[in-house]
Amino acid sequence: MAKDNIQQKKVLIWNEQSKLFRKIKEVGFADYANSLKKLSVFFDVEDGWVRCVDEGTPGGLHSAGSGILRDKQEMLKIFRDAQVVGITSHDGCGAAKMFAHAHCGDESCGDEQGKKWAKELALELGVPYRHISFAKMQRPKEFHIARVVYYDGTGKFDYGDGKKLPPGFIISRKIQNEKDSLAEIVLGLNIAFGVNGFGKLITENNPFFLVAIGQTINEVAKLKKELRSLKHTYGKKVIIDGFTAPIVKP
Repeated sequence: MAKDNIQQKKVLIWNEQSKLFRKIKEVGFADYANSLKKLSVFFDVEDGWVRCVDEGTPGGLHSAGSGILRDKQEMLKIFRDAQVVGITSHDGCGAAKMFAHAHCGDESCGDEQGKKWAKELALELGVPYRHISFAKMQRPKEFHIARVVYYDGTGKFDYGDGKKLPPGFIISRKIQNEKDSLAEIVLGLNIAFGVNGFGKLITENNPFFLVAIGQTINEVAKLKKELRSLKHTYGKKVIIDGFTAPIVKP
């Protein structure tokens, strides 16, 4: 797709999202989330598949590139402890491209490296593997549409179809430590503010959101404190917010 056409598509999707974001900015994420009649549907207790943090792969548990940027033995322990039921890779994975650039010198083999990593993890964990193609992802092939990072302390969050809650990167803070989770947020911010995201469309008047999600008010406060410690270069173009998850019966 030509560069001009991609930009036009970005603006179109941005405008489509803006009505929802105006509501959220006006009342805050907590009040907005609590206004939804069935907030519990966004917390799926059944899905234990590991996915990337990419907004195109919602549901399940999340780690950038299914953990490809971190130590394999560490990730195996994390995923065993979390009792994951499957591992995925996906087309156009930014984390896999970073890994490929560091290990192959060429990010073009990112998808190949992402698949190899996820298959090896799945084999060692004794769980199934699957690849998520662009056709099955909830974003365009050409760019990212996230205007929010969900910092999920529940390990159960899924933004759904993006109509009630906006599509966003999902960081599974529930299963990862603070340092690695915040590093993944920086990765998400750099994508969102770069050429592969909405870039200059994000401003102080139309900011990017970092949203803490916890089981209790105290947990949300703790996660928001972690987010405030984050070092980034985007100033007031980034807003920290959060909300409490509903009690979901198993």
